Amino acid sequence: MRQTATDCNFRTRLVMCMALVSLALVLPLTASSTLESKSPFLPPDHNKKTVVAPKPVQQNGPISREIEFRGVVELNGNYQFSLFNKTDQKGYWIKQGDSKEGISVSSFDLSSMSVTISQNGRSERLTLMESTDSPLPVAVSAPPTKQPTVKNNKQPQLPPGLQNAANTNNRSTKRTIPRRRVILPKK
Repeated sequence: MRQTATDCNFRTRLVMCMALVSLALVLPLTASSTLESKSPFLPPDHNKKTVVAPKPVQQNGPISREIEFRGVVELNGNYQFSLFNKTDQKGYWIKQGDSKEGISVSSFDLSSMSVTISQNGRSERLTLMESTDSPLPVAVSAPPTKQPTVKNNKQPQLPPGLQNAANTNNRSTKRTIPRRRVILPKK
């Protein structure tokens, strides 16, 4: 029994020593934090953290005049956005969080179908373009020329010097080509 009592005393002393060591380690940490927070030399608002307000996201700003949000696709839970740069006449498919050619996509709101993009340090919210039923304009290379009006179904008259040249050209175009005979090899 004596060995058990000495073992018990040893264990109690060991536990007491460990408690004192842990208390000695924790006590200076709490004392230093109270000294820093209650220092008479610091201004009263020293510990208050200043909250920096994020830049407001603009709508219909300078970026929207240059870039159009034309489409969105979800593949395996990842969204990709179709953006078109009007000045460069280029379209891009950009994933959320990625960037291409200085255009980066930071967030997407599915309910309003709008995307927040950043370009050159500016952020702006663009909404998805809506389709219209109106046809696209057709570019015409040259305006149509007016045909001369013909009275009584007569051909317009050429000046006298050009009439002879026109008649000689007509004769040469009416030349008949002689028929050719095709000879096939014998078998």
